[in-house]
Amino acid sequence: MGSPTSHARALTDPKPVSSNSSMKLAWFLSTPAGSAAHGAWRPYLWAVALIVAATLVSFFWLTTVGPRNLALLFFAAIMFTGAWLGLKPALLSAGVAFLCYNFLLIEPRYTFHFTPADALALTAFLIGAMIVGGLAGGLSDRARVAASRLRDMTSLLEASRELSGVMESEEAGRSILRLLEERGYVAALWIQGVSQRIASAGVDARATALEPLLGDLRESATASDMSGGAFLIPLGAGGRFLGQVAVWAEGEGLVGLADRTWLETLADLGAIAIDRARLAAEVAEARIVAEKEGLRTALLSSLSHDLRTPIATVLASTTSLLDQGDKFTPETRSDLLESIQGASERLSRYITNLLEMTRLESGALRLRPVLMDPCEAMSSALSHLERDLKSRKVVRNFRADGRLIEVDSVLLEQAIVNVVENAIKHAGPDSPIEARVALADQHVLLSIEDRGPGIPPGDIEHVFDMFFRGRDRRSDAGVGLGLAVTRGLVESFGGSVRAVSPARDGRGARIELLLPARECIGSAE
Repeated sequence: MGSPTSHARALTDPKPVSSNSSMKLAWFLSTPAGSAAHGAWRPYLWAVALIVAATLVSFFWLTTVGPRNLALLFFAAIMFTGAWLGLKPALLSAGVAFLCYNFLLIEPRYTFHFTPADALALTAFLIGAMIVGGLAGGLSDRARVAASRLRDMTSLLEASRELSGVMESEEAGRSILRLLEERGYVAALWIQGVSQRIASAGVDARATALEPLLGDLRESATASDMSGGAFLIPLGAGGRFLGQVAVWAEGEGLVGLADRTWLETLADLGAIAIDRARLAAEVAEARIVAEKEGLRTALLSSLSHDLRTPIATVLASTTSLLDQGDKFTPETRSDLLESIQGASERLSRYITNLLEMTRLESGALRLRPVLMDPCEAMSSALSHLERDLKSRKVVRNFRADGRLIEVDSVLLEQAIVNVVENAIKHAGPDSPIEARVALADQHVLLSIEDRGPGIPPGDIEHVFDMFFRGRDRRSDAGVGLGLAVTRGLVESFGGSVRAVSPARDGRGARIELLLPARECIGSAE
């Protein structure tokens, strides 16, 4: 195919529609000469009609004013014609004005003859009329062109702003369609990868008839006119073919060069928006894949390292008991069994957290909420970890004032166990732990506080992320799921969690669980 300017476009300018005569008159006065809506002949008829009107007025004023002074009336009519209708109608009005002035106003009247004395005046009239018409019409045409270009630039700028916020390919297609319809066109869009075409109302038949030809034209780099009056523009950006748009215009006549340029520029903007939406979707998909891969890598790393210690403890202790159990003292056998029990419990907690996180992520977590005393939930969690807490000082500060919480008791205990176990691992063997239950407005606050080194400032925002273990890479630091599971469980109860560090005197960390409080049923008695 040739360049876009080498093709004939079977398009026409849209017809504005007015609701009353004043709007029609305003539109008519602002329409450029030669508009397809008027027809090519109508501006010239108006130019002749204006000169005829000026001639009739001059004919009645001839005896009062004189023919030479009436020339100014013709000049005014020619200037108005140029300002309203443009250069060519103004030049025509100048020629008609010369003939009317000579035929009706200059002696001998009703002939085109004139005396030698009037030759200079008529020549000056003709030259002056041509100059006035040429200047007024030329300036008017340039002003119309400038106004049309400004209108096109403004509409394209607004289209660019609108399309810059598009996030999906189909949304970009609908925006292009709406912008074309506002301009007065109807269109159909085919976007690669989108099975359903996007089309204006009433163009389905024309779009269906055009579709068999699209396969051969999809790689076209230029716009072209098609059968049925369609102007076909390919959509492409960055060397990638993205689709095609077919445009139809109602009315008669051919679309001007400015309208063709506007259509192709709008198509380019739409193609960029579609391409950007495609790239954003690809980036988002790649990010999701990378996150899944990162989670899988972290999970495999945690399983291969963090689960190795309890499994190794169980295997070593079990092997020792089986091979040399008779040689051990009762105290040694008891210690080995306790090691097996502790390692098994730790391994069970790891597996439980993995399962609960899977349920939370998939939305398959099933709650069995009951009303319970928050102090009882805290005490139960501490009792569950009694073996790990036996060498530490545990400060219990429980005061719920009879308030209850509506939670799944088993899952809440698991959430608190994860927080306490996190404090045991990271606070050091000599750090006391404070377990607190208190009221905070309409909520119950459950918190675990330690006196360890605390959470580094750069890590505090990530302590509840999956597989995040901060700067602690010790073998017993855990998988990095405990606090993530705690957050998911507490939020499923309608609560929230947060980490505070330093907790007191520049040291320590405190994990707070905030749950909605419920009134005790018997409190009113």
